[in-house]
Amino acid sequence: MPITTDTPATRDALARLNNDAINSMDNEGNCTVKVSDLSTLLAAYKIELNKARSLKKSLSETSEV
Repeated sequence: MPITTDTPATRDALARLNNDAINSMDNEGNCTVKVSDLSTLLAAYKIELNKARSLKKSLSETSEV
């Protein structure tokens, strides 16, 4: 069963990350974000990378046949 990462919860976490980063940025470019929001984004990114790898592998196996 495929995992969907483009969900309202993921989009909300991404919006919070963006807002927190912009609103807490200091003069040196440092910012503060919630760990749970960052973890959500990183997990979704890893899932999408694995989907892309699987698709690329499937396509290369198909073209070899």
